[in-house]
Order: sequence, then C-alpha cells, then structure tokens
Amino acid sequence: EGQRNSTKRHDILEMVKKKKKALMDEKKKLDREKKDKESEIGQAQSMAAQRCERVNSRRSAKDLEQHIQNMERRIQQGTRSNVNVEDISRRYHEAKTKYEDIKDSVSKMKSFSKQLEKTLTARQERYFKFRKEICIRLKYFFVMNLSQRGYTGKLDVDHEKRHLSMQLNVDTSGASTDTHDVRTLSGGERSFSTVCFICSLWNIMESPFRCLDEFDVFMDLYNRRITMNLLMEHASQTPRQRQYILFTPQDMSTFSKKFKNIKILQLAAPERQEIYAS
Repeated sequence: EGQRNSTKRHDILEMVKKKKKALMDEKKKLDREKKDKESEIGQAQSMAAQRCERVNSRRSAKDLEQHIQNMERRIQQGTRSNVNVEDISRRYHEAKTKYEDIKDSVSKMKSFSKQLEKTLTARQERYFKFRKEICIRLKYFFVMNLSQRGYTGKLDVDHEKRHLSMQLNVDTSGASTDTHDVRTLSGGERSFSTVCFICSLWNIMESPFRCLDEFDVFMDLYNRRITMNLLMEHASQTPRQRQYILFTPQDMSTFSKKFKNIKILQLAAPERQEIYAS
C-alpha cells in the first residue's frame, strides 16, 4: 500500500509538470503575439501621423470603422460624379489656412482689447486721483486768497452734478462763523470773491496769458485796493513766462509806483456826440 501511494504522488507531479510546461508555452506564444500587435499598432500610428494629427475621440472602434466606410463610399460616389478630388482638397486646405489666420487674428485682438481695458482703467484711476488733488489745491488757494481781505469761506465741488458753489463769511470781526452764498453779498464782495476764485484757478493751471476785464467796476476803493494788491502779488510770484492783462476803466497810476514790471497803456476817452431831437 505504501508503494501504491508513492506511485500515485509521482503521477500527480508528472501531470503538474506537463500542465506547467503547457502554460509556459502558451505564455510565450501570447507574448510573441503581443509584440506583433504592438508593432502593427506602431506602424499604423506612424502612417496615420503622416496624414493628419491625432484626434482624440470617445467613439468606439466599430463606430470609427463605420464612419470611415461611409466616407470612402462618399468619395467613390464623388469620383463617379466627375468631382475633382484634388480641387476639393486644395480648396479645403485654403479654407483651413484662412480659418487659422482669422482665428489667430481674433486671438490677438482679444488680447489687445484686454490690454486696452487695463490701460483705460489705470488712466481713469490716475485721472480721478489727479482731479481730487486739483480740487484740494483749488480750495486751499481760495481760502488763502480770501484771507487777504479777512474773509473766510469754502468751495464745494460736485463732479457728479457738475456743480460748484462758493460760501463766504465777510464778518471780519470774528463774531459770526456762518457762511453765506455769494448771491447774497454786495457787488464789491461778489467781485472780490470772484477774483479770489480766478486767482485760485490760475494757481493750478498752466496758461501763458491771464486776462481780466472790468473786474473792479462794482468795487469800492478799499476792496479795489485789496484786489489789486492780490493780483499784483500773484503776478509777481509767478514765473516770467506768464503775462497778465487787466482791463479797467479806473485809474492805475498809484499801482505803477508800488509794483515793478507793470506797463500801463491808457487809451484816450472815446468821443461821444449827443444827438438832440430837433
């Protein structure tokens, strides 16, 4: 019985060796077939790359084969209908080249448009900042010019509504701090505040010529003297590239002695003939 068991085990081992060898042979055969298929796939991919670029698709191989067959059938039908395949191919490549050029131009235009938007935004930010600084300087010079007469006041600038208002306090005693609209002031006070505002504008702008016409018509002697001193001091403190031209029907002889670099041109009085009704 022991010999019978030993023989049985030997037969089992022999059978296992034969199956193992058969599996190894099958594995080698599959490996050879795999290499052959990989070589075929590589050659097919190389041939396809010579015709067109690789197109990623989610369609199955069966659908693609069916699509190829349909296209080949259409080509054969076109050949039978005397359609020039070379002419169609040429027109296709021309249209494709034109499409690529237009696509590139559109892409460049979009990039340029974005750059313009950034530039415009930056310029608007600088403009608003510059406008704000100018308004601050304008208000400062206006208050300083009013102080020459002992007045106080303020400027309100509304850029959204495009509105500017002047508020003044002409009480030089300091008893009241209330400000009033310039329309409630006297003619001389309004004229003085207007000259102060114009001088403030001159401080923030670069104009080579600065002219005023009959600015002192409604001023009394005191306000006129203060105003002329303000104008003359303002002119003397600016660079010589600026020229001031003042038109007035009043006498200017007293100011030519006080300030230098002033040239007075006095015109002869116009001749007026009175016509009486006969």
